[in-house]
Amino acid sequence: MKKVLIIGAGAQGAVISWVLSRTDDVNEIVLGDIDPSRMNEIVETNKSKKLKTGKIDASNTNNMMAFMKDGEFDLVVNATLPAFNDNIMEACYGAKVNYLDMAGNGSFPGGNKNIPTDQLQYAKKWEDASIKALILAGSDSGTTDIMAKEAVDELDEIDSIRIKDYAITESEKPVVLWQPQTYLEDLSSNAVIWDNGYKEMAPFTGEEEYDFPMPIGVKGKVYYHSHEEPLTIPKFVGKPVKYVDFKMGEPASMLWKSIIDLKLMSEELIDVDGKKIAPSEVFLKLLPPTPKAKELVEMIRNGELLSRLILTVDVYGKKADKDLHYQLWTEGPSATAACERIPGASDISYATAVSAAQFSIMMLRDQVKHIGVFPPEVFDKEERETYYKIMNDWGIKIHKKVEMIL
Repeated sequence: MKKVLIIGAGAQGAVISWVLSRTDDVNEIVLGDIDPSRMNEIVETNKSKKLKTGKIDASNTNNMMAFMKDGEFDLVVNATLPAFNDNIMEACYGAKVNYLDMAGNGSFPGGNKNIPTDQLQYAKKWEDASIKALILAGSDSGTTDIMAKEAVDELDEIDSIRIKDYAITESEKPVVLWQPQTYLEDLSSNAVIWDNGYKEMAPFTGEEEYDFPMPIGVKGKVYYHSHEEPLTIPKFVGKPVKYVDFKMGEPASMLWKSIIDLKLMSEELIDVDGKKIAPSEVFLKLLPPTPKAKELVEMIRNGELLSRLILTVDVYGKKADKDLHYQLWTEGPSATAACERIPGASDISYATAVSAAQFSIMMLRDQVKHIGVFPPEVFDKEERETYYKIMNDWGIKIHKKVEMIL
């Protein structure tokens, strides 16, 4: 039987702990956070006897390392902010325990484009220690990388990989279903694409109208967005690829663009009645936090929130001298259906955290064959099929359509 430490008692930690507590392979989950009230609410909602809590400060590497050694965990899941990746990975390395996360902390650490995301700087010492760090293992990145690799393995040559994230959210009051600081920092940062090399694109450029399949079934506009897939896929997908991009959109995209254009996410200090203030500090202070589990349950129960997410991956290339287009997409539950299955989950937290939980289960079952630090696009056919099956059991289907380009 396995023992897991989840660091971070937010929307993702709540869903991951729910899934793992319903998994026969796991006999104990410790949820660690600096905020006891968030942990207690998740425990109260979860109701599993497997779930325990422990106070953890993700900024304190030595204390985390000691906690991990004492707990003798089989896996540590990082469900907190990417800013703590380095601390948690160093603690895991010191405790010699396997690690999983869902996001990176910026691109090209130290300006080195051979290291496209911060976690990869630890690759050699983790490989030498024969421990595993599965990074960027949520929905996007994560499931999107698996879908891209599916098409890449079937093609002889790869021209382009184009990834899109689109959500339709309706709410009676302002709501952010993803960690607000991370989401807005991504929106206001230059996006990196791969075009026979890394290139930076300004936020909200590259506008494209895309015909999304069901369950969304609408045409929606998407834009370049700062994300990890174009950073890692060209390096790890296993075949040369000429072009990779990631675009995101929602009906409220222009509202977010206005916020960025007004410099409300600027960290540059401005003078307000003799006081120096960064607009981003004020805006993030005023922005409502991601709803806690009980609040989200009430919002959905009262019809105050409707939301649906879809992820698509389009891969263009050649097979046997024929030009082919692979379209893969996700079909997951709406916010209402997600919350019915896991109280306190939204469509977005469900997609991301159920994906991370399934990757975690594969790690715990020794179904992930790799050593060192690696993203999901290294998975082979057997690993991908295992992942698809577990995801399908939790109501997330991956669809695939292949057509010849004439």
